[in-house]
Amino acid sequence: MDNIVAVAQDHRREGGVTGTSPLQAAVVEQIVASLPELEQDLAEQVVSTMHGRMRRVVHDHLTAHPDTLVSGSSLAPPAVQRLIQALADAGVDRVQAPTCHRCRRVRPLTNVVEGGRVCAGCFGALVYAAAVGVCRECARTRPLPAQGLCSACYGRGRSKRASKTTCEECGQNRVCQRSRTDGRLLCNTCRPRPAETCALCDNSAQVLARWPVGPVCVNCYARVRNNPAPCSACGSTRALIGRNGSEPICGPCAGTDIDYVCKRCAAPAGSAGSLCDRCALPDEVAEFFGTLPAVPRQQLRPFADRLRRADEPRAARSWLKHSDAARLLAEMAPCGAPLTHEALDAVCLQAGRDQVVTNLRDTLVDAGVLPPRDEHLTVVERRFVRLIAKHPEFADHLRAYGYGSVLPRLRERERPATEYVVGWAIARMSAAIQLLVWARSQGLALDQVTQDHVDQWLADGPSTRHNVRDFMVWAAENQRAQPVLVPHRKKPAPVGMRASTHWGTLQRCLRDETLPLEVRVAGAIVLFYGQQVSRVVALQRTAIRKSGEDTSLLLGETPVPVPPPLARLITELAGPGSNDEPGTSAATVWLFPHPRNHTRHQSAASLTDQLNAYGIDIKSGRATALMNAALGASVDELSAKLGIHRITAAEWKRRASKARTTPPTVPPHRTATIRPRVPAQSRP
Repeated sequence: MDNIVAVAQDHRREGGVTGTSPLQAAVVEQIVASLPELEQDLAEQVVSTMHGRMRRVVHDHLTAHPDTLVSGSSLAPPAVQRLIQALADAGVDRVQAPTCHRCRRVRPLTNVVEGGRVCAGCFGALVYAAAVGVCRECARTRPLPAQGLCSACYGRGRSKRASKTTCEECGQNRVCQRSRTDGRLLCNTCRPRPAETCALCDNSAQVLARWPVGPVCVNCYARVRNNPAPCSACGSTRALIGRNGSEPICGPCAGTDIDYVCKRCAAPAGSAGSLCDRCALPDEVAEFFGTLPAVPRQQLRPFADRLRRADEPRAARSWLKHSDAARLLAEMAPCGAPLTHEALDAVCLQAGRDQVVTNLRDTLVDAGVLPPRDEHLTVVERRFVRLIAKHPEFADHLRAYGYGSVLPRLRERERPATEYVVGWAIARMSAAIQLLVWARSQGLALDQVTQDHVDQWLADGPSTRHNVRDFMVWAAENQRAQPVLVPHRKKPAPVGMRASTHWGTLQRCLRDETLPLEVRVAGAIVLFYGQQVSRVVALQRTAIRKSGEDTSLLLGETPVPVPPPLARLITELAGPGSNDEPGTSAATVWLFPHPRNHTRHQSAASLTDQLNAYGIDIKSGRATALMNAALGASVDELSAKLGIHRITAAEWKRRASKARTTPPTVPPHRTATIRPRVPAQSRP
């Protein structure tokens, strides 16, 4: 207030009006009428600092809008804005500074738009949005902020023209600016931004947007934009960026023109632009595949069509922008050659790219771009190549053993290869390499290794060294080594469940509808028939046999009957479209198809993780199921029905005769009751 008095005194000394003019008196009267608690002397001192034209503007506006000083209306002209600021500096608490009509922030309001005044930033945004046309670079209809280019094309051109340096934070070669805080050269991603308290989560973080509800952090911005909900005021499904008391409301209901709706279909837009995910996906698919040469573009057309029809457009957009598989596809396709399994196999030889190639291959096979093939044997071959390349001094033995003995036996198998087969082959090749490396360290060639050497090597290491038995038998048969005896690897005796625990777990699989369907079916098959998970995932839909109202399951040579509760679950899982997705190349033949590639089955490891996550103990449950089955069947019958070897069936028959576990029975569905779940306990 002292500053205002001093300014008024200086104004009078410089020749200002010494008396009170009618206009000045009228303005003072308007101010006091709007602010009754304000002393008239103070009001006169504030008004005395104004020149005549400013007083006229203030008088005219207060006449039309008497509540301007306390309403915070964005209609206030600059003269009234300066008056409000002067009153606030003088200690008048009730005055309200005008807020921007668009962003609702307190800013100097110099530009007039329909409905009020806006700050310079919002005015530029409105001008930017108004200049819509066809971009001369990408030919899209978009806002054209500069030189007939959209913001994306203009930004790419500017980044190409600007000199790039190494960011001192992330080390990337980008356009950098010197930080005002520590003077380092930082890119736009690494440049620090001041933190504020988020209005939604109350955490102190960098602000991404300012909504009617207040400043919003990055996480809350994405959460609100990606999860539109009905507005409590108008009922429209929008991003709720405002608040009416405790109820969230949309932007228009909060008094702003920010509605975050798709510019094409008026649906809620995603967090990544002005279009919804469904409308933006075809544009991004066309941009991704449109720049490819003619041959791969034609080959990938089924995959592009499948992406456009994706049930989850947001996931499809994320795959195009962020997945390593999409980056690998964009890296391989521009060469112009057709995509083949062999080309992907060549990429697999690069370190650390196995999983990326597997994901891309599964996606392309499922879309019909590449033909299906047995990937298990291919993985074995690829691993053999790497192991032999690491030990070239043993290449003669390893190549002859791997390609002359292991792989031919895998190809001659009657059943399809599984993950277990892959592990079996690699374990034997690895054990052979370990023995050869040890023999070399002892100064021995393979044909100089004796029984004493093998016994010493087995005794000094883990039990996995017994996997070398297969290699030594082959080497002796082919005159590459002396005949030696390597005992089979000892395995711990299986421990089954208590009968009550086994029953309770089985009932959960049959009756608990909160469990996923595939978990219920897989768990019941393991607990009923003692099947390994690697064989459960390899079941085809043709293994289900129907005869009237009876259902059977082909696990070996002879079908086994399926009780009605389990039959209903299997029928539901194998029903039309139960595991199919729109856009797949063909209906899957597998009961448990792979989520990315419906031409092959799900991995045993992933299904095992699901069963364990829901408390289904596979090992003990399978052991109990096999002992129960062995009690009432002969060795031949057990082998034929469950698809296990006769030696294995005889071993389970022997164990069952000792255990004498009561086999579980399934009562009729209508009279069955769910027993309470009993905590799993291991039999001593």
